[in-house]
Amino acid sequence: MQQSEALTILNAGANAFITGAPGSGKTFVLNEFVAQARQAGAVVAVTASTGIAATHINGQTIHSWSGVGIATCMTESLLKRIKTRRRRQIEGTDILVIDEVSMMHAWLFDMVDQACRAVRHSPEPFGGIQVVLSGDFFQLPPVTRSNRAAGIPPSPEFQAARERYARAGKDPDGFVTESLVWQDLEPVICYLTEQHRQDDGQLLTVLTDIREGGVTQEDHDVLATRVGAVPAPGQVAVHLFPVNKQADTLNDQRLASIDEQAHHYQATSRGEARLVERLKKNMLAPEDLALKTGAAVMALRNDQDHQYVNGSIGTVSGFTSSAKGGWPIVSFQNGNVVTMKPTAWETMDGDTVLAAVNQVPLRCAWGITIHKSQGMTLDRAVMDLRRTFAPGMGYVALSRVESLDGLYLTGINEHAFLVSPDAVVLDAGLRAESKAACARLKDEGPESFTKRAVGQEPEDEFNQDQLF
Repeated sequence: MQQSEALTILNAGANAFITGAPGSGKTFVLNEFVAQARQAGAVVAVTASTGIAATHINGQTIHSWSGVGIATCMTESLLKRIKTRRRRQIEGTDILVIDEVSMMHAWLFDMVDQACRAVRHSPEPFGGIQVVLSGDFFQLPPVTRSNRAAGIPPSPEFQAARERYARAGKDPDGFVTESLVWQDLEPVICYLTEQHRQDDGQLLTVLTDIREGGVTQEDHDVLATRVGAVPAPGQVAVHLFPVNKQADTLNDQRLASIDEQAHHYQATSRGEARLVERLKKNMLAPEDLALKTGAAVMALRNDQDHQYVNGSIGTVSGFTSSAKGGWPIVSFQNGNVVTMKPTAWETMDGDTVLAAVNQVPLRCAWGITIHKSQGMTLDRAVMDLRRTFAPGMGYVALSRVESLDGLYLTGINEHAFLVSPDAVVLDAGLRAESKAACARLKDEGPESFTKRAVGQEPEDEFNQDQLF
């Protein structure tokens, strides 16, 4: 499906799931749709499954927006609290966007649905809100929390919820497609097929084979040509690591090796303390940013003037004489030289800013974790894929770079090719549904995707008891 087709379907008011390989334009379609919807007067709640993903889109976590917090099942007391604290925003939302749904459990998706139905007194999925999802099931999957391992006994509500999934033949810890509401929601699958990141050469073939579960000897041979390769002198490449400690250690060592006094930039903030702390925890820019001339840095936001994008790599070439200590001047590898000034990471409730943290959108870029690199496009990356430990981790790392020439491997083994078996099974079905949606759009027009008119009352009275 082309990006323009997906936007037409979204603008028709359909519930939809935007998916596709990295670089296919999922974030672009989301941003365009949100901008157009808000311009048309719609109230759009932009959320994501994790705090890090939420900072990328200037949204908030779905846990926070819905009010479910860290709970793992819906209870009467939780629902009462949601009705008290979240009624206004849930009732006032026309469109709910959830990004990075590959990392969202089925049970959480159902809890948000339950909250919306109850607050809006509607039997429709999510109380009639248009739901727009985005993600790629081949990337990092949901992380299952074990109450048993933590010594927490399951509650009667938790046990009852698990029994409902068992009766339906669903896995509550699986992808959102395993949720009880998925079938009723009937999201239109928009599987984007345009490629804007990788070239059309060998690396894209490797990634495609990984997605299809059919890695060949030719794929191994292609990646073997990059084992032991090193960036040319003067070229900056990000080192991707499985864990934070490895990345932080490398950055600290490289910065300390530069014989110069560091320039420090302290983050400033406003808003509710709890939300501010969450932003600081999840944004990639350090609260105390230390830089020196010659430091390898990464841009952490997209520039409105298109001089750099989130993930652009550069080198600090100096500092301005204005401001406290001077703003860093970065020579990006795309040829642009930019004076970097603070920007805001925000937690939004619709159009209202609940909290904001201002910081220069940079971090030292000698090293970063694979998890934090998800969603970024890197010019060059060095990685050791012998230490990947989760399905999709190797795929995420390999898909960060635009071409094979930007990939430098210090090692690789079979673990790097592991993706979720469920993702492989799902993929064929999603592609088929997306093709059917394209044919429907061509034959019947966008009107065929239009939901029930806003304000039209549902025929059936909502029964809250069905939640428990």
